[in-house]
Amino acid sequence: MAISSSSSTFTRFFVPEPQTEDFWSLTDEKLRGGAFSEPDEGQTQAVGFANWDDFFDSGFSYGSYRKGEYVAFNFRLDQRKVPSIVVKQYVRQAVQKFRQENNDKWPSRSERQEIQENMQNFLLERALPQPSAAETVWNPVRNWLIFGSTSGKMLDSFLEHFEKYFRLFPVPLYHVQWALNGLALSPRQKDVLSSMVSVKSPTAMSEGRFLGFDFLTWIWYFIEKLGGSIQAGDKVANIHLGERMVLVLPGDGKERVICTSQANFLHEARTALRQGKVVDELQLFLMVGENEYLLTLDSALWAVKGLKTPKQLPDYGSEDPDGKFLEKMFFIEEVFAALDSLYARFLADRLTPAWETDSLVQLKSWIAEGDGQDTADAETDKASAPF
Repeated sequence: MAISSSSSTFTRFFVPEPQTEDFWSLTDEKLRGGAFSEPDEGQTQAVGFANWDDFFDSGFSYGSYRKGEYVAFNFRLDQRKVPSIVVKQYVRQAVQKFRQENNDKWPSRSERQEIQENMQNFLLERALPQPSAAETVWNPVRNWLIFGSTSGKMLDSFLEHFEKYFRLFPVPLYHVQWALNGLALSPRQKDVLSSMVSVKSPTAMSEGRFLGFDFLTWIWYFIEKLGGSIQAGDKVANIHLGERMVLVLPGDGKERVICTSQANFLHEARTALRQGKVVDELQLFLMVGENEYLLTLDSALWAVKGLKTPKQLPDYGSEDPDGKFLEKMFFIEEVFAALDSLYARFLADRLTPAWETDSLVQLKSWIAEGDGQDTADAETDKASAPF
């Protein structure tokens, strides 16, 4: 879903401050330099920057990318694709023709490979490019960037293109990087966190996923036992469970328990927790002042999924063309403030010796409590609990 849509999904990045005295001139130069251009004949893929309001427009007239303190644009990726079943049919016909011309002889392995490649190229040259785009918003004041996709191909293509033209290297804000680059941790907290997960490791995201499991499970505990309210800037954010929760066995993503808003929602989830599973995905309902938000986090803590913000006015008028965009950013920043406060509150426990001596004891007690159903099973499952 697009960032500007009523239900948006995006991945988050930290972007270092560019070394320039004129940020906007640099941005104009780099966006225009990396602007999208149509793929040449025979080219299977083309990428580039395009206008926020219309990704078919890559002209950036009148500094259209500048919206208040934000840089807003689209990243466009066009690909020529041919369905495999079509390729297969053309290859079959080419093989039949080969046999007719060679006394019914079947093509050799190398000849068939050549036929396959020729047919693939023949069809690609005649295929129309299929466009796709992801909205991108960059706040250079707060050093964050959000990219409106979770697709691995789109993410890799965007990062390669952005780094090529801007010579800046966005850092994915998954669990450890979010803490190190997005929160005001003390030096001691940073040292403890770095000793737990090395960000230099190429598998740091998977190695540190336990932090996401712990955090999502702790949120549930925080809501039930500690009231679910937290200070987010100058406002109070009230956190509630949404209508969906996914639990998994650590190290085995195949065995999943998906709980939805049915009668036994929390009972099923708590039973899975007592049996050794951990929270892998959690939908949250936030109330910040009078604003209501719905969103989903998974244990990577990198993407915000299905974010629903308060309803916006349909038209802000020609006198304020960026009003709707800026209001949407206000909502997103409000959600970020609440999530930052919540994660910082969790890490204040998780990165201290008290986590083992106090917090885990309380969590285990809460897990064993049950929810009023099948409490006799709690002792049986206690040994399997993840905490």
